[in-house]
Amino acid sequence: MKKKIIGIIIVVVFTVITVYLLANSKEIAEFPELVKRLEIKFLYIAISLMLLYLVINSTIIYIIGKEISREITFMKSVYLSFVGQYYSLITPFAAGGQPAQIIAMKTRYNIPISVGTTITVKKFLIFQVVVSLYAISMFFTKIHFIMNKYSGLIVFIVIGLSINLIGGVLIILLSYSKTVVVKILDFVILIAKKLHLGKRIKRDSIIEHIDDYVKNIEEIKNNKKTMLTLIVMTFIQLTIYFSITYFIYLSLGSTGANYIDILGIQTIVYVVVSFIPTPGGAGASEGSFYLLFKVFFSRDVLLYAMALWRIITYYGNMIFSGLILLLVRIFGYFKKKKKYA
Repeated sequence: MKKKIIGIIIVVVFTVITVYLLANSKEIAEFPELVKRLEIKFLYIAISLMLLYLVINSTIIYIIGKEISREITFMKSVYLSFVGQYYSLITPFAAGGQPAQIIAMKTRYNIPISVGTTITVKKFLIFQVVVSLYAISMFFTKIHFIMNKYSGLIVFIVIGLSINLIGGVLIILLSYSKTVVVKILDFVILIAKKLHLGKRIKRDSIIEHIDDYVKNIEEIKNNKKTMLTLIVMTFIQLTIYFSITYFIYLSLGSTGANYIDILGIQTIVYVVVSFIPTPGGAGASEGSFYLLFKVFFSRDVLLYAMALWRIITYYGNMIFSGLILLLVRIFGYFKKKKKYA
């Protein structure tokens, strides 16, 4: 609960800072004119893409869940998707989403912790591999563009890519050789101890988690049709999410930019922000967007582009998910009260 409150405070602080920067920018005087020339149809498309992203997310949970438990229905998957979204958005590194989903499965639907953990772990494994490969492929596809336009930021870009790639590589290694991963773990623990950072590292506990991951990976590998379906759906889900920026670009009357360029740079923004330990990448997302997308947006609309992007993909998502969870809880309360009346 304490971590949740801290996460909310951080989000509020960075929201206030963002609003302050917008309110005090020189471009604010041009806002009425900006609204007049806003292409609403493209903004609707951007919002629709965010909703489609959520639908696909629910579908992925359903596909994984129905093979493990008969208790999982599509509507339950939709609810679990909103739980994951909300708690991921208010916690650092999106760490709260999966535990919240597991708890929701147990407390609301009486689905065993072991089953809930299996569902969330399988989804995480597939997502991590796909997003890593997606980001690396985009980086090398647009490497000349990136080196030319962002030479001063290349270190941060490479760090973000490397962290995501390491996660993807470790998962792939686990699917073929647990021994290699354990050796890497032992090497990391040795280095940590030499740097006096390894006192709290519990090797046995980590090995237990590795065993769980190996078991889940084997189950995914054994059902190749489902695995391929989930990989394709995750790829589409990511493409939809990263495409939102392009339609924001069009909604602001901007022209000339290549769709693949914007898609590639939005992917880079995602991986750079992923290793920043603030809820939803608050602060880092805005900063990364500003620095990386000033190449595409004219100065008079850049801040508004950033604001629209964050409203659709983060604040709007968080408020919408939060309201759904609140309404479900209120409905459940009155239903329970009526039952015992």
